[in-house]
Amino acid sequence: MLVFIIFSFVVLCLYIVYCLFFWQWKKNCQPFYNNEKTLVIGHRGAPTFITENTVASFKKAVDMGADGIELDIRLSKDNQMVVFHDLSLARLSDRKDGVSGLSLAELQTVELYKQDQQQEEVYIPSLNDVVPLLEKIKVINIEIKSDGLLQGHAILKPLVAFLNKYQIDDKCIVSSFNPLILMRLRLQRPETVIGFLYNRKRLFHAWDNMIWMLRVQPENLHIHYSMLDHWIINWARKKGMRINSYTINDKEVYNKFKSKIDGVFTDNIEYLK
Repeated sequence: MLVFIIFSFVVLCLYIVYCLFFWQWKKNCQPFYNNEKTLVIGHRGAPTFITENTVASFKKAVDMGADGIELDIRLSKDNQMVVFHDLSLARLSDRKDGVSGLSLAELQTVELYKQDQQQEEVYIPSLNDVVPLLEKIKVINIEIKSDGLLQGHAILKPLVAFLNKYQIDDKCIVSSFNPLILMRLRLQRPETVIGFLYNRKRLFHAWDNMIWMLRVQPENLHIHYSMLDHWIINWARKKGMRINSYTINDKEVYNKFKSKIDGVFTDNIEYLK
């Protein structure tokens, strides 16, 4: 019996070592990357010029030469996918309602605050409102917002339907800080390109995130630029993952790290292009 226990333990240890350092999972194709040029993605559009996460801001990012756009999605009260970052409207409007407490029609009547020098009146778009821009960009990153590990999962059904309808797998990354949502997305729609958002708030965060990545099996690691010298970057590279970094708004920071990354999320497209 003791021999069997020792043997089982050794086998388990070898299996863990194999998974951590040798195993490679299959990656979906990502034709939007260029190995000789860093992909520049407008973080919530061009938010220093036009209010974030609005169609006008996304158009501005495209006009400024961004390769793609990044946006955030949540569910409205009537289960429509709306493009909005925060849990409530308070930061960007004179309303304090929660996004999930209003219908899409109600949300789209809320005028958002403008940036300095901004002329355009802007409102909260649905994810469908962004579709006409897809032909003008190389990549769109859709980040699923979730306010807890077990929250936000209901958005998967309409998101999967959206992805199935528009068939944009050659230019779409879906990301989230919620690894359970990403795991469910991987199971429901294996062809989706997934970006794993690294969470620095967890205890022993490097090991915690690594274990989750082994479960999710993402194509990309999305990580804050302050972590780009961490060993987790080398580990992700050895696993065949692309590295996209957020939110780099400084030219010097970008020049320092651009050789280590495949893509960058930025508010200041004009500094990086």
